[in-house]
Amino acid sequence: MKKYIMILGLLPLLTLAAQEFEIYDPLIPQSFAFDKKHGIFAGVNNVDNEIVMVSHKGDGKLEITHRFLVDKIKGRHDIHHIYRPISVAIYDGYVAFLASHRDSCYFAVLNLNGQLEKKLSFSGYASAFSYSQAANELYISGENATGFDVIVLDTRNGINRVDMKNVSTLHYQKPRMSEQIVRRDPWGVGMAAIAISVVFLALLLLYFLFRQVGVQLIAVQKRRSQRVMEKKFEPKRITVTSTRAVSGGVYAAIAAAIHLYGEELHDVESTVLTINKVSRTYSPWSSKIHGLNTYFKR
Repeated sequence: MKKYIMILGLLPLLTLAAQEFEIYDPLIPQSFAFDKKHGIFAGVNNVDNEIVMVSHKGDGKLEITHRFLVDKIKGRHDIHHIYRPISVAIYDGYVAFLASHRDSCYFAVLNLNGQLEKKLSFSGYASAFSYSQAANELYISGENATGFDVIVLDTRNGINRVDMKNVSTLHYQKPRMSEQIVRRDPWGVGMAAIAISVVFLALLLLYFLFRQVGVQLIAVQKRRSQRVMEKKFEPKRITVTSTRAVSGGVYAAIAAAIHLYGEELHDVESTVLTINKVSRTYSPWSSKIHGLNTYFKR
């Protein structure tokens, strides 16, 4: 009995805690949303580039009730300027969706009849939005090359009455790699140590590589020269299967060859020239000048 009394006493505290803490609505894109109170689904139709509202019937059937064209795509060639639906949600009986392309985006609110209630355009790409009922704020976020942006909209007058008057933009810039290095190593000691280590390591690897290549080349040359010497001094072998198979003619040929080889040895002599040049003095007897016709002298 005391336990039940304690639980009944804690009910007001639990109710107050439930009012203070709302359901978490993450900043992530979602393609579908469902309103349990009205039994309506809202989804993104990427084929026709539109937001579709589907009604949940009691007999287990779904029926498309309304369509809203996000941007016209037929007959257009500027694809990068066409708005595409990114995310959709249902808040307080209104369908909210975010459409974006690479340079800008817009946030729109539709009623359950598919009619446009509010449309706000912003510069820059956006990918998701979230709604906080406790803070009465709506957040639109998008990432870019330098960081990400968060657009905060005031929803105290209702999500269908948001305007550009009370809009604040938060920008977070990602720190560059150079900035991170300067913050961690302001004097550059670590960077210098890394650079020197890399250079010496590369030189050491090149030294071992060239040394190993030289050893392998020397080994290959030695093996080649050894094979050449073995082939040069290898004795020629004549295999004789059996002495009985050798006839008398073979022995006669061998004996004749040995005899001829011995006879040719004495022909190898020293080459001495025996022709001597004899110098002869001049003699008019053989002079050709006296054999000419004397008629020309006259």
